[in-house]
Amino acid sequence: MRRKSALRPDTTLAPAGDVEGEIYVRGLPACCLRSFKEEALAEAGERRRLGFECGCGRSWRITSSLDDRVLDRFVTHAGPRAGGSYPAA
Repeated sequence: MRRKSALRPDTTLAPAGDVEGEIYVRGLPACCLRSFKEEALAEAGERRRLGFECGCGRSWRITSSLDDRVLDRFVTHAGPRAGGSYPAA
């Protein structure tokens, strides 16, 4: 059986160090989208990754996803809406 290569479009990412810059995966530059797909669909290792880097020099963190393949590969950094690690006010 062939595994689907399309990822869910509801995954959100933010540039590393800029949580306010969150975008949906479809808003990634083409080179970063290619890098994200390669990382998300690669064989899972023993540890999930914190994010990924693109050859263009950008670094990204996954903030939210409902795609099991993404969740198997990456630690999400979603903040309060997903029980993330923002300090309580």
